[in-house]
Amino acid sequence: MPITVSDAWAEAAVTAPRQEVMLLTLEFHHPAFVENGLPTAIRAVRNTEDLMLRLDAGAPLNAGQVVLFKAIPFEVDYPRIGQLGAEATIRLDNVNREVSRYLASAVTMNQTVKVIFRGYLASDPDTVGHGPYTLELRNVTRKSTTLEGKIVVASPGQLKFLRQVYDQQSFPSLMAVS
Repeated sequence: MPITVSDAWAEAAVTAPRQEVMLLTLEFHHPAFVENGLPTAIRAVRNTEDLMLRLDAGAPLNAGQVVLFKAIPFEVDYPRIGQLGAEATIRLDNVNREVSRYLASAVTMNQTVKVIFRGYLASDPDTVGHGPYTLELRNVTRKSTTLEGKIVVASPGQLKFLRQVYDQQSFPSLMAVS
């Protein structure tokens, strides 16, 4: 799972301009998430208002289309090594009945919930600036209006290792003196 960022996202991350907002999104998929007989997804944006954002061409549902992301506050802790391997705790606050309805039906099936992380810049809602990364949600618990669970890398065996090529053209100073 190489780290994929656009040039604009990388610049915003480094310079942190006051006028640029980095929007983090989560998209949840599960076979039990069905609406009017068709598969659907739960889409959340860490923002104070709902936003229309364009999905990437490889999205499992509505690829390349502009879709609604609901404003749902969430946070993700830094990853650590746990029972599931490298895992991070995720919390979604103010989860309403609509989201709970989908998750309640997902609990009855023996399949994990896929989570797709994407980052957008508020100035460019048509371009995924960071990601997408596919993760799995496990061990979900509900406390009042807060959902908490663990996210893990969906296919750790598929990760690329040492994906940076260190050659003289890219890193001329490495070959200068040894």
